[in-house]
Amino acid sequence: MNHTAKIGKSRARHSSETSGSAIAEVEIRGSEEIYLHPGQTFASPEPSSISMILGSCVGLFLHDRKLHIGGATHFMLPVWDGKGQASSRYGDVAMKTLLEYLQKYGSETKHLQAKVFGGACMFTAFRDGQGMHIGTRNVTVTLEFLRATGIPVMFQDTGGESGRKLRIRTDTGDTVVKTVGR
Repeated sequence: MNHTAKIGKSRARHSSETSGSAIAEVEIRGSEEIYLHPGQTFASPEPSSISMILGSCVGLFLHDRKLHIGGATHFMLPVWDGKGQASSRYGDVAMKTLLEYLQKYGSETKHLQAKVFGGACMFTAFRDGQGMHIGTRNVTVTLEFLRATGIPVMFQDTGGESGRKLRIRTDTGDTVVKTVGR
């Protein structure tokens, strides 16, 4: 995803790498398989299949029901503290970036729907007794962002003690989720 090609906007995709600053535009041929690592965001007007494995991280998928396009982000921490470079490792940065990508493809917020995954507490030692482990904070910041932008949550599979492996189609919003671990 570090390659850049000059192509028409209708055949582009946007992807942000872990550094938060790299954006690549490449041609998509047919249906592309994309694996999102923590700190990555992907959106495309072309049919693609996005997969990720989540523990305490959150995966947010946005689907435009009118244009039949979508994208996702996989973030590790809820909020960027303003130090260093802004990065899609942080939920507030990642979700804003994902929304901007979809808007560049013509999506309007009123046509978007969300699916939220992850936010597990994988290790007992990370529980604080009040349920505010990193996974819970990641889910909370996601739901607050969606509420603030008026994007409805159509599906949510969050929390618990097990990770999740998921695959999502950008054109249809079809989703497969499998529990992993424990």
